Amino acid sequence: MRRPLPRATYSVVLMSALAAGLLSGCSTSGTPSDSEPSGSAKAEAEAQAPASVESLGFTPRRLDLPVYDYQLSPSQYAKVAEAKQVLVTACMKRYGFSWSAPTPTIPRQDRRYGVIDLRAAQRYGYHLLPTDSSVAAESGAVTPSKEEMAALTAGQLLDGDTGESRLAAGYDSPVKRVRGKAVPPGGCAQEAERKLLGRDDLRSEAGVVSRINTESFSSSMSTPAVKAVFAKWSSCMKKAGHDFADPLKSIGSADLNVPAAPKAETALATADVKCKESVDLVAVWSRAEASIQRGMIKKEASATAAQRADNATRLRNAEAVVKRSG
Repeated sequence: MRRPLPRATYSVVLMSALAAGLLSGCSTSGTPSDSEPSGSAKAEAEAQAPASVESLGFTPRRLDLPVYDYQLSPSQYAKVAEAKQVLVTACMKRYGFSWSAPTPTIPRQDRRYGVIDLRAAQRYGYHLLPTDSSVAAESGAVTPSKEEMAALTAGQLLDGDTGESRLAAGYDSPVKRVRGKAVPPGGCAQEAERKLLGRDDLRSEAGVVSRINTESFSSSMSTPAVKAVFAKWSSCMKKAGHDFADPLKSIGSADLNVPAAPKAETALATADVKCKESVDLVAVWSRAEASIQRGMIKKEASATAAQRADNATRLRNAEAVVKRSG
């Protein structure tokens, strides 16, 4: 039995359905989560879009943190999202729907510690780089019909942290049929995820990795080394005419709702980055956080290894799906 869904609920269900199973690999918003890869994945991400780097005039700096090895890199996230679109589109076609999902926003810079690129600060202040805002602006989709939502989700949402399903708002039970045809458990969205993961059981350890990602960030700010470097940064900022205890408070003073950074914001962000560079803040902070992460990963060795294996499987299957789609 299905109750009518409020219009505002559709977008929530839609984005949750498409994001489930992907966001655990690459998060796109929030201070501790605007993260990108380390090691070989880092080099891959930097090389993936030379035209974009040309348009910026610089290569955005990347952090190197252990937890990134257990998440999809931005380029990998894009590949999995592309494959999921192919699979969902094919599934929706079975019910007579021509389907086009919103374009995922792929972060271009690592904002875990705020702005860390001087040229980004000088041109954009604390605002996201152009690709992020332009993709976000273009990613809206037409509100799907009730039948489309039923086929897409079967009235269920997949928890990206646990891989467990729950009923979506407005549904009393899972949808079983649409237009006389059986709907797979979790709809086309979860069918696609099962194909990418290569198994029916979608339970995941992504929540463990997500917890390490966020808790290590918070814990790192309480370490003596990070407190000391924050104090040095704050002193440097005072000399530049700005009174902030730490970089997060500096970011919080900016109005990111305006379409472009005003001169006052770019001046503040520029001073922020110059002070970070003068006290070696990024290196000190990342060393402290990396140490915390290594300890957390060791304690959760089984879960983190399982999540890394799932990510590798999802990426391998995604590449095959995209290749077959031609």
